[in-house]
Amino acid sequence: MKVTISWFSVKDFEQAKKFYGESLGLKKTFETEQWAEFAGGEGEASIGLAVNPRAGKEPGATVVLQVPDIEDERRRLESRGVSFEGKIEEVPGMVKLATFRDPSGNRLQLCQLLMHS
Repeated sequence: MKVTISWFSVKDFEQAKKFYGESLGLKKTFETEQWAEFAGGEGEASIGLAVNPRAGKEPGATVVLQVPDIEDERRRLESRGVSFEGKIEEVPGMVKLATFRDPSGNRLQLCQLLMHS
């Protein structure tokens, strides 16, 4: 597993992009509709921003752990008592995601990249 990104739900996408890019001086490394990523340098873990109408109802970041095979990793974690929230989700051609929580209720996600660079 590799920590690749921690992301926040944001109320105002444009304002959030301006804050992370202009105010903090982080470089925007990726953007698509309702999603943007910022990092301090090449190869570093990123901060992600996601448009979410429920933003603010559950504050805090979601830490993303990249794995080569999400189905195998989910089975391995479930065998160790980890409970997942729903099924594996897929953003076609981009990524598969599976969400779970640590014992304190903090959100984490497994991520399998489908994009090839």
